[in-house]
Amino acid sequence: MNRMTVSLLAGVMVAGMVGNAAAQEQTIRLSNKAVKDVQLRGRVQAQIGYADIKNDEGSSDYSTMELRRVRMGMRGTLFDSVRAQLEANLVPGSSLSMRSAFLEWREHKPAYIKLGLDKPRFGSEENTSSAEILTVERTLIGNTLVPGAMNGLSLSGSQGIVSYSAGLYTGGANRNADGNDDYMFNASAQLTLDDMVGNAKLRIRADYINNDDEGGNFKYDDGMAASLHFAMNGFDLRGEYMTASRDSDNTSGFYVMPSYYLTENIQAVARVEVSESDNAKGLSAPSRYARRVDSMAVQEAVIDELTGATLSAEVNPQRGDDYKAAYLGLNYYFSGHAHKLMTGIEVAELDNTDAGKLEMTTAYAAWRMLF
Repeated sequence: MNRMTVSLLAGVMVAGMVGNAAAQEQTIRLSNKAVKDVQLRGRVQAQIGYADIKNDEGSSDYSTMELRRVRMGMRGTLFDSVRAQLEANLVPGSSLSMRSAFLEWREHKPAYIKLGLDKPRFGSEENTSSAEILTVERTLIGNTLVPGAMNGLSLSGSQGIVSYSAGLYTGGANRNADGNDDYMFNASAQLTLDDMVGNAKLRIRADYINNDDEGGNFKYDDGMAASLHFAMNGFDLRGEYMTASRDSDNTSGFYVMPSYYLTENIQAVARVEVSESDNAKGLSAPSRYARRVDSMAVQEAVIDELTGATLSAEVNPQRGDDYKAAYLGLNYYFSGHAHKLMTGIEVAELDNTDAGKLEMTTAYAAWRMLF
């Protein structure tokens, strides 16, 4: 990232914090009659992590301080009913990439039409903004199964208690992988039943994916997800089950996540996750931070130059087929999700790697701001 970008980012952060502690979106008025308004948006998320890692061959640890997410973007309204959005990832040390870039016609609430780059709606947790998730990191099953941002054409809307989305997506980075007629299709539906449970929130959601584009970033043929979200007063309960398959290999998992506001600003969060795969290497250890430990590197097979015989097979200590994890954390909200501190500790194990059972204990601390 060059100095100009850093200076601009710093200036926008200061303006957002000083102008409004709640980090309200800043609106810029333009003279162009086609543009109704433009909003400058962004987030900065700093994180500290420590991981203690053990398997049958030994133990090691890893610690780091990092900018977990840095994003900046603009969103505007064109001709009264068209939303245009651009958002870029600007994490130092990483290449510039787009998180979203689309046009959406929003004249009729029951049928919004979107064209461009965005994340398909699959999985409740994965489609919750990173600014609003309750744990420092998302679940392993969600990170394993949910596709990233893709180009597509989608239709979404809501009517009464029902909301929906359906889309057709190219699986490649910016186009269909092979220039053929293979695409990924997804559909999502949600029931909002708040009126039926009095002074509470109740949401039930289901998602489906069918994928023909094997060159895309969704590595399965089919996927399904089902979730429930209930909240009352300071109590919140979320749960989700996800499954996906390719040929005869199936990968699935679920999590249950209760939370409770101990005070107006302090929230306690717990989460239990269980995942499994028919593929012996179907699940990978969390990238934050187990896979970053030196001892987790995959060891390539060694071949005898004279005989051509394999002297040692590949050893992969970071992939297995059975994962369990338990998370406990505390969040402190200065101004809702716009400005908060998060802490958490997670104990997890991944069974049947090439180095036996992988045991992971990870501690996190995060400072997150949205402007």
